[in-house]
Amino acid sequence: MTRLTQWIWPLTLAACGATESTPTPSPAATAGSAPVFSGVSGGPAPSAPRGAAPVTSAAGSGAITSPSPSGGAGTAAAAPTNPAAAAAAGAPAATPDGTTSGTATTDPAACRGFSFEGLKYSPGGDVLPNKCMPFHPTTNNPYAVRCVDAWPWYKTKYPGDQFCILPPPPDKGVQYGVHPQGKKWFEQVSAGDMSGYDNLSTEWTMEDGEEEQKNYLTSATNPMPANYYRSYARMRPGSHHMIVSSEMSGTMEAWSAGGPGLAALQLPGAQRPDENSPKSMDKPMEDKGLYNRLPANAPVMFNMHHFNASGQTILKEAWTNLWWESDATIELKPIFGLELSQTASLAVQPGQTVDLHYSWNITRPFRWVTAFGHRHAWTTNFSAWLENPDGKLDIIYQSLNWMDEPTYRYDSVTMNPVPAAAQRTDGAASGVVMVKAGQKLHFNCHIEYTDERAAKENAPKPGEIGTLRFANEAFTAEMCILFGSTTDVQLIGPSKNTTPLPEFATLD
Repeated sequence: MTRLTQWIWPLTLAACGATESTPTPSPAATAGSAPVFSGVSGGPAPSAPRGAAPVTSAAGSGAITSPSPSGGAGTAAAAPTNPAAAAAAGAPAATPDGTTSGTATTDPAACRGFSFEGLKYSPGGDVLPNKCMPFHPTTNNPYAVRCVDAWPWYKTKYPGDQFCILPPPPDKGVQYGVHPQGKKWFEQVSAGDMSGYDNLSTEWTMEDGEEEQKNYLTSATNPMPANYYRSYARMRPGSHHMIVSSEMSGTMEAWSAGGPGLAALQLPGAQRPDENSPKSMDKPMEDKGLYNRLPANAPVMFNMHHFNASGQTILKEAWTNLWWESDATIELKPIFGLELSQTASLAVQPGQTVDLHYSWNITRPFRWVTAFGHRHAWTTNFSAWLENPDGKLDIIYQSLNWMDEPTYRYDSVTMNPVPAAAQRTDGAASGVVMVKAGQKLHFNCHIEYTDERAAKENAPKPGEIGTLRFANEAFTAEMCILFGSTTDVQLIGPSKNTTPLPEFATLD
């Protein structure tokens, strides 16, 4: 491990463990009780009452079909994220103490949608763990029931217990993960045996100020090849990324040196402690047929970049639930937006402001399903947009906080926040994004390698670092990569673009 010195950004655990970005009610339940929510940051807004219809608006030569909170029968838009708006939409409103208005909360068991007694697996289906609260993909989800809600004994001395999730039933899906107990994690912990978290070696823990990138090799336990649609990835706070691939590299159930397996079959990963696909309980109608594949007994390699600025000892641990899908006719394609010369040629000098601008010329139509941009501390603005033949620009993705990099999904149910770079607000398009031939897909990383940026982030001054190059270190290196998924067309290897940038891509 390398040691980050006094310039580490003094994150709180809440910041280092920030969940999906839209402020929503999140849990404050005691272990073993029905999930109850308090007013801290949560994930994308939970689904509103069913019955909201999508509306369609032209986006140049492409089209974006947007969720709408009003209308007749159809898929549901995301719920409002404040108590008054939630009440207006018909959802129980969260009060400051975590209860809900108009709901009996003196007996938490009365809010349970199903019994937690003897529960070992997330049941799936359409019954919420807490029927007194709206669906939330991280905190109130039958496909990813939290260990702290179902297992009263699930308590460790490390931050992030709330991200542990129960696996799917073995006939409905699979869970794989990173645990100090190895493959014995579920057998032991589901039976109440927490001894595997005691007396851990330093390969499993990180002290305040440490940074490392390592791989962990495990495997899935599905005896036959399978297709999946739903995926729910979790990791304890402290990892800047979790890149997961089906690659056999290293010693099974052990940490080893190495980088991400970007050339192998990609599996669901995360840039935050929680990542969910889809973001809704109901499957959006346009997702019919979508799937990813998992080989039989697939090797699973986690590439994790940890840096600990929490002030506490942290534990390196992760969970992923995959749910099998029978309606599998359209395999999702990954976006790998790395211009390869960047790995050797990136060389930003102290005091410089630089834009890494890339693009693809689109020759075949496809649906853009998810997007997330990856970069480090010196990039103040990661933007992706579509350029139409008439010159009109449509912002599809924008992230301004490198410590909380969102993954956005584009469907008729998920309502993403509106981009507002001038107000320092992350955002994205909402609705189904169809990309058409003749458009250009751009993305840009706006890098400010200046003393002013260093002071703002409590980072080392550029003069102390020297030339900024492509590498994994969060404060002393940079990179600019667009990831995501599409249908029909796989996007790899973008080209450098030297055309003038729109103002929204350089606002900081």
